[in-house]
Amino acid sequence: MKKNRCSKWLISLILCLPFLFFLPTKGLANNSGFYVTPVIPENQLENTVDYFNIGVPAVMDQTLEVVIANESSEPKTVQLSLLDGMTTKDGTISYDKKHTYDDSQKYRISKIAELEQNEITIGPNNSATVKIHLKYDITDFFGTILGAVNVTEKEASNTEVGVNNSFAYNIPIKIRVAEESKEHRLNYIGLTFNSEKAKQSLDLMFQNPDPVILRNISLSFNIYKKDKPSDSLWYKEMKEVELAPNSLFSPELSLTEAKLKAGKYVLKIVAKSDVIDRSWESDFTISASEERSMNGGVEILSESNHWWLAIFAAIVVLGGAGYVFYKKKT
Repeated sequence: MKKNRCSKWLISLILCLPFLFFLPTKGLANNSGFYVTPVIPENQLENTVDYFNIGVPAVMDQTLEVVIANESSEPKTVQLSLLDGMTTKDGTISYDKKHTYDDSQKYRISKIAELEQNEITIGPNNSATVKIHLKYDITDFFGTILGAVNVTEKEASNTEVGVNNSFAYNIPIKIRVAEESKEHRLNYIGLTFNSEKAKQSLDLMFQNPDPVILRNISLSFNIYKKDKPSDSLWYKEMKEVELAPNSLFSPELSLTEAKLKAGKYVLKIVAKSDVIDRSWESDFTISASEERSMNGGVEILSESNHWWLAIFAAIVVLGGAGYVFYKKKT
């Protein structure tokens, strides 16, 4: 009886474990003792509380606020900066200023907004409010401008091990100017074949030329020998890809497992979503030296080499059989 009770208790505990992950938590920056929350303005477009999503006229004049709370027993100094929306190589939206901007991006958060202060010290168990001023005249534009305010804890470097431990927090800022753009386009710019042994990839480039977020795009990539489209040699898919407004998307397709031979190839790309249905084809060539580099210095036999090898093997076999027959006769 006691054994059955223990078994039931253990099963109940195991069943409850997954729900622990769904308990509400504060927006702490990596448990560093401080957290950041936006003060939601009246022109917030949706019932979101963890980021700014505002509608503004073409002539912007508004102040946003974020509250930084220090729940630790020590004072904390944090640094603030404004980042711009961008698309990562994996097809997700992130925020940074160290990336290649697309020429179609007329307005950036880092240019149209200004922080009241870039550094602030907050006392123990205290909080502070920092203002972000939006004062800019937008011309010939309607759509979305995407960015974030970054709050990073400033800590002294650990000189003994050369490590600077710091924690960061991003509050996204999504600004819709006038009305949402109705254009939803995805442009394919081209590819570069990278045969370096460390990479061995096709480096692609896509463009979202419009001030709108592209969501839930499915991409498929298919490589086949030129003039043999029905013979697929390599295939890959990317699901739920998102592109920031007016951004570039540069996925890298690894070919380390493809073992492609020297020759001419075609990469076929298909992009689909609720608003996008496009396909493109790009030719690329792998030389004999690039093949050896890709395959660790070993050249994989081409189809023509296979024929010569088969003929040579047949000659050797027939020659050997003829020699054995001759020896038996003699």
